[in-house]
Amino acid sequence: MFPFKSLFPFNDIMQQLMKQSTESSSIEKFVQESISKSMSTSLDYFQNNASVLNRAFHENQVSEDGEITIPDQANSSELTPSIFDSLDHVYVKFRIKDSSKLSNLKIFHTSNQIIIEGYPNEESYHVFALPEIVKKKGAITTFKDEYLQIKLPKATDMQYTQIDVPPIE
Repeated sequence: MFPFKSLFPFNDIMQQLMKQSTESSSIEKFVQESISKSMSTSLDYFQNNASVLNRAFHENQVSEDGEITIPDQANSSELTPSIFDSLDHVYVKFRIKDSSKLSNLKIFHTSNQIIIEGYPNEESYHVFALPEIVKKKGAITTFKDEYLQIKLPKATDMQYTQIDVPPIE
């Protein structure tokens, strides 16, 4: 019931090919060679990039709630907030080591961006995109344990517009 036996002009050739392909030693040899080649290239890649991978996995710290915090780098003037949203609010949280700099800090927001001025120095100006549209009023800030948290209420945008799709001819 082998389907290739019905191929009349190629019957002899097909039988020879089938006999050769059923030799398990050649198949095993081919599989072993291909595995060793692929494993050696993978190991070479990881050995060449070991320092990059170590920095990526070991220097960053992951908290219990899944936030990744990047340690202070050479350029400490950069502001790296963690921005996340809940069911009703969008939260922006960033670290302020010196609480005396809070007096120079100015925070503004649009419906989809937050603007932070005056931190870490007075000339600093940072703009970050928010994951959701937020309301104009109702934002609350709290400072606790060297972290400033900004809580912005989400806005429900019920305006929608229909987009026409042209017929396919």
